Amino acid sequence: MLAELLLENFVLIDRAALAFPPGFTVLTGETGAGKSLMVRAVQLILGDRGGADVVRTGAEQGSIQAVLEPGEGARAFLEERGIEAGEDDGLILRRVFSRGGRGRIYVNGVLVTLQDLRALTGGLVSLAGQHDYQHLLRRESHGPWLDRFGGLEDRAAREEALERLRAEAGEIDALAPQPGEDEALEAERRVLRHAATLREIGERCHGALYAEKGAVCEVLARCRQDLERMAALDERLARTLEDLQSAAFQAEEAAFALRDYLQDLPADLSRLEEVEERLHRLERLKRTYGPELADVLEYRRGIDARLADLERGGGDEERLAAELARFEAELLDAARELSEARKAASGDLARAVMEELSGLKLDRAWFEVGVQAPAEPTPADVGPEGLDRVEFLFCPNVGEPIRPLAAIASGGELSRVTLALRAALARRGGIETVIFDEIDAGLGGEVADRVGQKLKALSAAGQVIAITHFPQIAAMADHHLVVEKSVEGDRTVTRVRRVEGEERVAEIARMLGGEPEAALAYARGLVGRPG
Repeated sequence: MLAELLLENFVLIDRAALAFPPGFTVLTGETGAGKSLMVRAVQLILGDRGGADVVRTGAEQGSIQAVLEPGEGARAFLEERGIEAGEDDGLILRRVFSRGGRGRIYVNGVLVTLQDLRALTGGLVSLAGQHDYQHLLRRESHGPWLDRFGGLEDRAAREEALERLRAEAGEIDALAPQPGEDEALEAERRVLRHAATLREIGERCHGALYAEKGAVCEVLARCRQDLERMAALDERLARTLEDLQSAAFQAEEAAFALRDYLQDLPADLSRLEEVEERLHRLERLKRTYGPELADVLEYRRGIDARLADLERGGGDEERLAAELARFEAELLDAARELSEARKAASGDLARAVMEELSGLKLDRAWFEVGVQAPAEPTPADVGPEGLDRVEFLFCPNVGEPIRPLAAIASGGELSRVTLALRAALARRGGIETVIFDEIDAGLGGEVADRVGQKLKALSAAGQVIAITHFPQIAAMADHHLVVEKSVEGDRTVTRVRRVEGEERVAEIARMLGGEPEAALAYARGLVGRPG
């Protein structure tokens, strides 16, 4: 469950501390007030990419902190990485964004990678926004829904892990980074960027030391000759002569070293482009597997260790071929098993979704989960999704043929199918916190009533947070937050505040619009009606 969200110097927000109790919470506010900033903050704390663009103007850094109640998966993650639980066994996630572009991620005060953050938050908070509704139109997203509903994620994950690890190893191996390479390249880049300045100063120094008339070496040579004659007459000058000879030798050595340096200094700056490109590619690896290059190399070694059970290198070709055949047979057996389990779960999911749709003014709609696999599969048929092609099929109107969801669903229908899927998963205990971003998009008033009732029911199984424009949905919530934008001095700021009682009635009246007194009266009726 998401308990708290703290934002500092985040886009238009200087500071906001939000508490999210259990149950159903809504966020409302006028168009453009900044409700989307709340969604963006959640996306970032769940592991979305972000940079300096989210730092408030005038600040050097911004941050997002979330406090969550960890589930069993999160506790296992912390234990595996040696991270101590937070106060009251809580999970504290913090992302810091710098104006310079380099960010940091902490879990309970311990620095982690973006990949770690994504792995940790995957089962804790689910965000269903406009992008996610469109994502449902992609057939590739349907398999994971079925696997979550059927409790098949572990089997699918085992197959996917091998593909992912090999892809990650390939990505790192393609670049073949060396220890300390990034530091060496950064030093080389600094030289290349200032090559003209280095050459100018170096030539001036070399001339003053050796090449010009009256150079230091020439003057020291004359002095040495004079001092040699003096030392021949007075032996007390012998030590002084040694010091001068040493100085002359060091001046010559410095001059020769400068000469060699200037000869080696690159005149062709095409190398700078190569260094920049290499550093850019190394930086991408560091962002994904870092934060430092040493961490990337350590991660790569870890991949080998995790693949060791499947790829026990060494030995003759026959033994390796036999092991490969055994692994392929095991993979195919697991894929067949997963396929059968998916087929068994597909009917249950379809029935559960249609039951939910009937309460969302789609009681005549038909929903199916298609699971197709090769009749005689081979190991080559096993991909990241297993053997199956999973696709949601939908028919909103009686008498029409059932077709792929992407081909026929309208925006309002898609929102309701998404909600029905979430509700079906909730029945199986597959939900902790779900955040809905404008799930009421494209809906009418009566349908919005049904959606509000469904969200309220869904919150009994887990925490639900919804951004809505519909007053009747807002009125059904247990908790109400209002997002407001204003100008303070010469700055635009966004604030978030909790409303209760008459303040809440006034906000719902604003959402209703129309004549103020009538809107207030109707708003009181909405807030007072049973959910």
